[in-house]
Amino acid sequence: VLATVYGDVHDIGKNLVKTILSNNGYTVFDLGKQVPVQTIIDKAREVGATAIGLSALLVSTSRQMPICVGELHRANLGIPVLIGGAAINRNFGRRAALIEGDTYYEPGVFYCKDAFEGLDVVNALTDPKQKPALVERTHQEAIEFKTQAAAFEARAVEAGANQKDFKVTVTRDVEVPKPPFWGARTTPSRDIPFAGMYAGMDLKTLYRLHWGARGSGEAVDKLIRDDFEPRRLKLQAEAESKGWIRPLAVYGYFPVQSEGQDLVVYDHAAFTTGSLTPRGKLEEIVRFTFPRQAEREGLCLSDYFAPAEGSKFDVLALQVVSVGPNVDELGSALNARGEYAEALFVHGLGVSAAEGLAEWHHAHIRKELNLDAERGKRYSFGYSACPDLADQAKLFKLLKPEDAIGVSLTSAYQLVPEASTSAMIVHHPQAAYYLVRA
Repeated sequence: VLATVYGDVHDIGKNLVKTILSNNGYTVFDLGKQVPVQTIIDKAREVGATAIGLSALLVSTSRQMPICVGELHRANLGIPVLIGGAAINRNFGRRAALIEGDTYYEPGVFYCKDAFEGLDVVNALTDPKQKPALVERTHQEAIEFKTQAAAFEARAVEAGANQKDFKVTVTRDVEVPKPPFWGARTTPSRDIPFAGMYAGMDLKTLYRLHWGARGSGEAVDKLIRDDFEPRRLKLQAEAESKGWIRPLAVYGYFPVQSEGQDLVVYDHAAFTTGSLTPRGKLEEIVRFTFPRQAEREGLCLSDYFAPAEGSKFDVLALQVVSVGPNVDELGSALNARGEYAEALFVHGLGVSAAEGLAEWHHAHIRKELNLDAERGKRYSFGYSACPDLADQAKLFKLLKPEDAIGVSLTSAYQLVPEASTSAMIVHHPQAAYYLVRA
């Protein structure tokens, strides 16, 4: 039984797992995306599942995985669980195998870095000779992780107690760029070049993560050179000519100040174009709260903006981009006709094109702010520095992408269409990507 967990609309990885397992003789019950835990358990019980596979792209949605493991434990179903996705790693799997951090889930929780490892694990679980050793090794790894995690927790508690001693390591004396306008604005599709969008794609991610290239050396080089490259160029031209990819973007600039771990966004009506000095009454519109690292540099996103105790105001750029709903519709039609491989290629290109568009539009914002080509970073909700997906609703309040480009939010704060991304763009020259351990 296979599912993308509740709250997560990303299913390309799950679909690849389905294709590979089906092609290797396994019967796969694919429940789709945004699947509640109880639905997964009910289906597994109904069909007498050999294993359950769970997929999640984001940190926030991956929390459904240990919940599912806990419910399976309480139901005493004895079904192994395979987990995978960009937001998790082997230690996440070891943690998920410990019910409430203590009791080991005896059937096992197995992290799979990709669909091929998933196949290897299922093969081992269905082989009476291989299964005992695999389950025992996973058990021992979980117990060892528990010991290591306890030591880390002790250090984190100590760091938290000394939070007042954190010294902000980010320079606050940075010239703030003046935005060309305040508020939200739509970028016309005619002003977004397809070539620029495609140039922003990460081809390594497309070929290896989305299209499933595996291994290294001449074999994979030949696959990419002789199959994937011509296929990509053909699909790109087709997407433009037939219109199943259409670049859409809405973005804006908003006056902000930081207060500790908070970033306060003000009504831009108090600011005139090109000015960072308010001329009217200030009104707080939304407030973002970001986690701070409990170790290392003690970083927090709010540190990259001018503090409220000073008289200076800063600027936050936001964007939502999408390649439209036609990618989802075409992929669904291909799946319905049983053309799973073609659906995988179309979906992968759509998701990669959306990321390429995000990169192109980020560069567009840099130009408008007169920033160097590499200055600043783009942060998306659900990842480590800003993990709260509910903050998507605040971004939507500011940009209104539903009206501007037809991108909406699900009840679990996921973007629809799936080939869409949102981001905060931080202009600070020291901005960096970093991990905040939960």
